[in-house]
Amino acid sequence: MFEEGGEFALALRNVDASNNRVREIPREIGNCVNVTRLVMTKNVLEGLPVQIGQLTRLKTLIIDDNRLVEIPESVGSMAALATLSVRGNALKTLPSSLARCASLKTVRVSRNPTLGSEALDALAFCHGLEEIDASACAITIVPAALGALKKLKILNVDDNVGVETIPSEIFKSCAALTKLTAHGTSIRNIEYVDGYDDYVARVRQRHGKIISGNSMIVDDERGLDLGFDHTRD
Repeated sequence: MFEEGGEFALALRNVDASNNRVREIPREIGNCVNVTRLVMTKNVLEGLPVQIGQLTRLKTLIIDDNRLVEIPESVGSMAALATLSVRGNALKTLPSSLARCASLKTVRVSRNPTLGSEALDALAFCHGLEEIDASACAITIVPAALGALKKLKILNVDDNVGVETIPSEIFKSCAALTKLTAHGTSIRNIEYVDGYDDYVARVRQRHGKIISGNSMIVDDERGLDLGFDHTRD
């Protein structure tokens, strides 16, 4: 079906095989060189074939709610990849080759209960990233190296109870960051971290607007959520 040079393989653009209890993606998927979107949500995949790296036009890869234990280094060849979503798997880390995915903007790895802090280290060199969702994982340290992500707008580390602080480098250097959410962590007294006030100013500018009388209107009915459960002990 996916033979090299075959009309069917070359014609494929959008592949969605969700909810089919698929156990394995055939290595011949590498012949589908014109695919731009591959979705395999809610199957029983434990790995991805190395040949997936041949999908150099792929923009969206969604493998949520499977049994993945690793992602092959060959994904670094996906020059067009913009969105990688591998939520709800059994990953322990992410391939360092993701740094070569020059178009990568969104990475969602939430609900990988064995995914540690090394995963965020692997993302520190993905300089085009705009969104990272690493909620409900096993992260204990948010690396200061993420401060290099100048385009990062959203960082979610909710429900990583081992996280005790956010490095000042993220508040000060991630100039586009306007949504940092860390509910369900062990963070205390975050307002004393250098650069936090700059972050708060950006959030207020992004989510609120000044009207007559210097009143602020925010989108959330509960008020402005700065992303933390605790301010002062």
